[in-house]
Amino acid sequence: MKRLKKIPFVFVIASLGFASSCAVTDFDLDREVYERQIKQVTLGMSFDEFQSVFPQRISRGANKGVLGTLVAYEVAYAYYSFAATGAERRNDFTGTERVVTWFFFLNDRLIKVGEEDSWPSEAELKAAR
Repeated sequence: MKRLKKIPFVFVIASLGFASSCAVTDFDLDREVYERQIKQVTLGMSFDEFQSVFPQRISRGANKGVLGTLVAYEVAYAYYSFAATGAERRNDFTGTERVVTWFFFLNDRLIKVGEEDSWPSEAELKAAR
């Protein structure tokens, strides 16, 4: 009987974890703001220039290698969608979809814009140098 009482508790905890993975954060932009700001981003721009465009970026990690220091930053936006659009980060309960973009800087210069955790390959790093 005690085991049956644990099942709803485990279900609630698991549901909260799933829902929070799609949750909008304080750092998320409105879609319109993101679309306006992303037009100002160009490959080769300095980190200071990027920071002035996206002051709300989140650091996602760094690697120091032979070619220099590679740093990743995340910018995300969220929007409401009545119907599912296929976005990976969709909260079906609220209808909110979240789009995440990562920006990769090698020695303080933007070399790549991509999806979450899409770190540049060795060839991309050498080409950017």
